[in-house]
Amino acid sequence: MSATITHPDLIRHRILRVHGTFLLVLTVIVTIITMIGWKFGKGPFALWQEEQFAAVGLVQAYLLMFVVGIVLWLGSSLPSDLWKWDLIGLLAHLPPLAVNFIFFGLFTSYGFQSIALASITLHTVWILVELFAILYKGRSTS
Repeated sequence: MSATITHPDLIRHRILRVHGTFLLVLTVIVTIITMIGWKFGKGPFALWQEEQFAAVGLVQAYLLMFVVGIVLWLGSSLPSDLWKWDLIGLLAHLPPLAVNFIFFGLFTSYGFQSIALASITLHTVWILVELFAILYKGRSTS
């Protein structure tokens, strides 16, 4: 990182690192939980042993978010224009958030209402955090 990094870019750097780390850790955990449900019919995703196509889509989505975590980490190491990487972080949460709203009735009918609500909360929080990082200007130097 540059020795002359601005305060807003320092904030963006930290947000990108935390967000990237969060995605890397969470996606590994939920992928493992999904695979246990698919393979052994155990845990919160036990249904995926019967509905195997759902497991395929879910694991694919989780692994794509893992890639986003890597991208955020790589972007955070750049010296400037970090808001562009925050935008990527924000945009990555829009499709899963939309899916949760569009299919909320379906998730509820299969007993996944609490998981869908947790997902909606998680994606909304990260969208807001990244939006803050994009818009943050810091204190005026004048």
